[in-house]
Amino acid sequence: MTFIIAIQLNDSIIVAADNKEVILKEDQLNEPIAHSTSKIHSWDNGIITGTGESYVINRCIALFEEFAQSELASLPDYLELSRHIREHEIGKDHFQVQNTKLLCSSYSERGAQLYKIEQINDQQSYTMTAIEPMDMTVWMFNPNVETITADLKNLYLDLKDYSAFTNQVDWMNHYINRIAPIYQKQSQVDSLMSQSFDIFFQSKDEYVFGHIPNTQNTAIELKEIYPDSASI
Repeated sequence: MTFIIAIQLNDSIIVAADNKEVILKEDQLNEPIAHSTSKIHSWDNGIITGTGESYVINRCIALFEEFAQSELASLPDYLELSRHIREHEIGKDHFQVQNTKLLCSSYSERGAQLYKIEQINDQQSYTMTAIEPMDMTVWMFNPNVETITADLKNLYLDLKDYSAFTNQVDWMNHYINRIAPIYQKQSQVDSLMSQSFDIFFQSKDEYVFGHIPNTQNTAIELKEIYPDSASI
């Protein structure tokens, strides 16, 4: 089940998502099917990710890419359509389908902006809301966060804008080395998520996407980001 950490700064954003996809079948609840996958999807001006049922998320993104012509404001409509299609296929009252929600990003005048797309209740349509600056969003399946409470608090207290760093590498190292222990520790509590994660950095006119295996016992130290590469 997806574990997401999303950070909205004044001039940039950071989004991390684990790599384990778990499929639970009603007749095989004790035998979940798991495999590795990337949950952060790119679009022309940023990324889209989410929690809930992967079929709903993936269909929504496919519809958005085919028909929306980069109109981000239409994403809530495609999420609602994707949910209705899925409920027609498998019926209503499926928890994962009902609770599917999205995070997406786009370039902005200040740098980069995160939005969350969710439904407050079944009587309302999906809405898209801009996340406020210096805000940290954590979406997870397992509510047990005892082992990472201090790490999450320290990460939040140490939020710094891109402009506070002398270069891009220092900015990225700052966040990777605070996020990595959170995924390592929580994956030991929650078997439905991975300790590895993908991470996305977006600032004004540029972005970097990378995969962190997260198997090391020491801090990660990036040396250089090549300008012609979009990955760490």
